[in-house]
Amino acid sequence: MIPKLNNNAQQFIFKKTWKEVTEKIKEFWDKDFYITDFDYGDGMYRVLLSKGTGWNGQAYRHGKDFPKEKIQELWDKNYHITNVTHDGSDWIVIMSGDTGINGQSWFTRASFSDFEKKVDEEWAEGNDITKVAYGNGLYLGITSGGLGWSQNWWNWSDFPTDELMDLKKSEGKIITDAFEFGDKCFTVASGKTGYTKQRFHKNKDFQYLRKLLKNRWDDGYDLTTVSFFKGEWILVFSK
Repeated sequence: MIPKLNNNAQQFIFKKTWKEVTEKIKEFWDKDFYITDFDYGDGMYRVLLSKGTGWNGQAYRHGKDFPKEKIQELWDKNYHITNVTHDGSDWIVIMSGDTGINGQSWFTRASFSDFEKKVDEEWAEGNDITKVAYGNGLYLGITSGGLGWSQNWWNWSDFPTDELMDLKKSEGKIITDAFEFGDKCFTVASGKTGYTKQRFHKNKDFQYLRKLLKNRWDDGYDLTTVSFFKGEWILVFSK
């Protein structure tokens, strides 16, 4: 999930085990940084933390089965799911407080066609898709109310370049999530997020991408999406 940030104070965590990640996360939580996106790929966790989210509190839950009971406990405390990934072994769920979300649910489908149908049903009911993930042979969708993002699918044969996005009639929408299905990259396009422009970078060498971070931050962009796609790391910057 992408909150519109009030400043561009962001940090990355790079670790091989989730235990190492959680040790660093707690240090950043004490400094008012919250996880705004993360993914697992190439044997590493890449976790993006940001200030200025407007959120109040954050927690993580994980397990080989999707931790639905633990999620319900946090829903009851007014926390909502803001990120999910599957690391090949466990589901990892990030939940945050005071997100502006009004009502939330999740669903899984075994086939992508059934998943698309369910997404269309959620959109027809006025809900937004705030996270998509895949694991254990299941497509997982997180639906949230109260955001009014006005969404639709975009799909590409590869992750879009800046040039492709310049040609697309985006109607003010930006990419808020991306995932691989078959030989295509599917993205969720959302409007009214507070962001209007994006830049895209991808490379197998994550150290190369790290060098681009300062340039984009200096240009006034926030890093909003971190994704591992077809053996390459994807960074999406928004402003």
